[in-house]
Amino acid sequence: MVSETEGTAVRAARKAAMIIEEFRKLNPEIQAQQIALFLAVVVKPGSTMSELAAATGHSTATVSRNVGALGQIHRKGMPGLGILSAKEDVMDRRNKRVSVTPKGTRVMATLEALLE
Repeated sequence: MVSETEGTAVRAARKAAMIIEEFRKLNPEIQAQQIALFLAVVVKPGSTMSELAAATGHSTATVSRNVGALGQIHRKGMPGLGILSAKEDVMDRRNKRVSVTPKGTRVMATLEALLE
């Protein structure tokens, strides 16, 4: 017999696995740092690359590379996942602001449904 605490842990583990599988539908080789970056942008849309680096604990170079992979065009010219977009900050052209695309919003809606 499974205790109530173990049952809660099992349900949480199943939900976490389902969330990971949703991301793997986008790219079977998606990295955990890319998932973390996407979620950081969901939490604070319009963040700069530097703000995202601070929020995720990654370097700005890593954030930039992963924004590309999650954006329209990967750094090697290959198609990205199209769930994030980076646009030049109109007030400070040295910065890029990152936001969730409509496709990314749909991905997040699916994740929210899995958590219910």
